[in-house]
Amino acid sequence: MSDSISAMPLDIANWLNEQTEVFQDILFVTEFPPVPKATPLHRTIVSVGLESVKISDYFIENSEGVLVPDEYCRLAEIKLRFSIYVPYSLGGTACHEAFTRVVDCLNFKSDLNLINSTCQPISADRETDAFVMKSFVDIEAQFCPAESSDIQYESFLPKTFFCSSHMKDDSLHLNPGEREKWNSSVVVGTYFGTDESSVTINLGFKPKLVIVSPINLPLFYSKGAVSYCLSGIATPHCPGAGVQITDNGFRLIQGSSQHNGDTYVYLNKLGYDYNYIAVK
Repeated sequence: MSDSISAMPLDIANWLNEQTEVFQDILFVTEFPPVPKATPLHRTIVSVGLESVKISDYFIENSEGVLVPDEYCRLAEIKLRFSIYVPYSLGGTACHEAFTRVVDCLNFKSDLNLINSTCQPISADRETDAFVMKSFVDIEAQFCPAESSDIQYESFLPKTFFCSSHMKDDSLHLNPGEREKWNSSVVVGTYFGTDESSVTINLGFKPKLVIVSPINLPLFYSKGAVSYCLSGIATPHCPGAGVQITDNGFRLIQGSSQHNGDTYVYLNKLGYDYNYIAVK
């Protein structure tokens, strides 16, 4: 984690230099190691460095709703320093304009979780004939390295994986309910008969096995010379009488096409309740 944070100014400077459509007129360098500046200065230069770093425990909510520290994660509060050098010919207001562009770019084009931004008064540097303004950006990042892993992430990427806004993005990560459903290999449910000849149950996945049975009724019974089947079983390659696997669940079929001699298949009979078991 320390290596990732210490390397962050260089990674941010390199990343900002790559945003050529935004910063054609600005060069980004690092404060350490220092980069020599031309005298007199002819273009805006922004030096990126670390002002301060604070590491604290990262708390998560347990099953009882109580906040407890995460054993493998830490919360880093990082203050980045941007020293902005602007040629005299551009005027002091160019310092504020450059800082505004930097903050906007980090806010809208990176995954950094920006909390606050500030700047100090503008001063003059006679050695480079430039106006200078020190400015600061506070960011918050969650660092959660694996308990044991040989994978080495690039130092600017941890916030892509660990920052708060990214971790809470349900379009990229499963929420607890979705994760529980995904990890469960068996889905159990019920449906109510409607007497439709065909009805589809959507599960969100293609099951490997589906078993259907009635609630509070026998699986199979006879009445006189006629037999009735209220249950069924199917796999993707072997559909059963009245049950067919689909890409997102299964289909129930009843009617004349499902009759076999004197046996009638009723898997959607009006007024009957049914259980199903689907295996992922």
